[in-house]
Amino acid sequence: MKKQNEKIKGLEAKITELTAGWQRTQADFINFKNQIAKERVELIERANSDLIYELLPILDNFSLAAKHIPKELEGDNWAQGISQIEKQFENILRENGLERIESLDTKFDPNLHEAIEEVESDKPHGTIVEEVLPGYKLNDTTIRPAKVKVSK
Repeated sequence: MKKQNEKIKGLEAKITELTAGWQRTQADFINFKNQIAKERVELIERANSDLIYELLPILDNFSLAAKHIPKELEGDNWAQGISQIEKQFENILRENGLERIESLDTKFDPNLHEAIEEVESDKPHGTIVEEVLPGYKLNDTTIRPAKVKVSK
């Protein structure tokens, strides 16, 4: 009888040990699944960021073209169509988290701006007086700083 009780206690200890091991493995597996899901989201975000960054020059060129439409073509259907394509493109990028960095008349911030020149101005020192190239943030991360001219 004593031998059976010892055997039962040994088996109960083994069950407890195996159960604890199984629970650790289960927790490790859940953590692994969560880590993989997190990495997948980060990979998608990084790929989107890279793609949107590659598209920024196209957005810049649309904006530049819109600024230089000849006066005689301003009411032209073709020019208006190009303007609509630009707005549609901007909306798609905005819906995917792209946000233009506001620069003009703000204080220079090295996290958001890249100073390309200091100029004489009646504005306070460090104030942005001209935006040469717009900057953008994607999901609150700067993907391209604005190239600006800053007052001396």
